Amino acid sequence: MKRFLALFCALFMISSFAFADDEPQINTNEDIDQEQPKDEEKDVVIKSSVNLNEPGDQFIKISLMMTCPLNFGGDFPLYRQGKMSTGGAGSLGYHRFITSWWAWGIDVFFGYHPTLGENIFTYIPIVFNTTIQPTYKRFEFPITVGLGVAMENYLSRTYFPGFIFKSQAGAFFRATPSWSFGIEGDFMYMPQWYDDSQYNDYGIFASFVIAARYHF
Repeated sequence: MKRFLALFCALFMISSFAFADDEPQINTNEDIDQEQPKDEEKDVVIKSSVNLNEPGDQFIKISLMMTCPLNFGGDFPLYRQGKMSTGGAGSLGYHRFITSWWAWGIDVFFGYHPTLGENIFTYIPIVFNTTIQPTYKRFEFPITVGLGVAMENYLSRTYFPGFIFKSQAGAFFRATPSWSFGIEGDFMYMPQWYDDSQYNDYGIFASFVIAARYHF
C-alpha cells in the first residue's frame, strides 16, 4: 500500500510539471505598457494618417456639377439672359501639395448647356489652378483659383482658344486616409473676344459641385 501511495504521489508531481508548461503566459503591466502605444502616440498616428497632408502628397479629384448661367449678356445673343438653360459638367483633376496647406494642379472639364432653340452649347476647359486648404480634424476646406483655356462649340461654330477664370470654395470630409468627399461652390467667367468687337460677349456661371478625391 505504501508503494502504491508513493507511486501515485510521484505521478501527480510529474503531471503537474508537465501541464505547467502548457499554461498561458500572462504579461505583466510592464510588458503591456511596452506593447501598447501611449494615447499621445495613437493620436499622432491617427492625425498624421488621416488629417494632415505632407509636401509631395497627391490626389485625383472627380467632380460632377450643376451649372447655372448668370448671363448678364452682351451683343452676341448666346449669353444673353434667358437664352441658355441650366446645364451640367464633369471634371477630372490632378493636384499635388507643395506644403501641407498649399497645392497646385490641373483640371479638365466637359460642360454643356441647352438653349431655348433646343440646341446644345458645349465647352471643354483646361484650367491650371492653385489651392489653399485649411484643415480642422477630418474636415478640409479648399479654396481654389485657376486660369486656363476653353474650346467652345455651338451649332457649327467653334471658338478656341477661349480664356477662362474659375474660383472654388468647399468643404470635404476625409473618410479614410485615401478618400475624401465634399461639396463646393464654383464661379466661372468665360468671355468670347473677336476681331470685330460688336460680337464680343461673356458668360458668367455658378455651379454646385459634388466631388470625391483619391489621396496617395
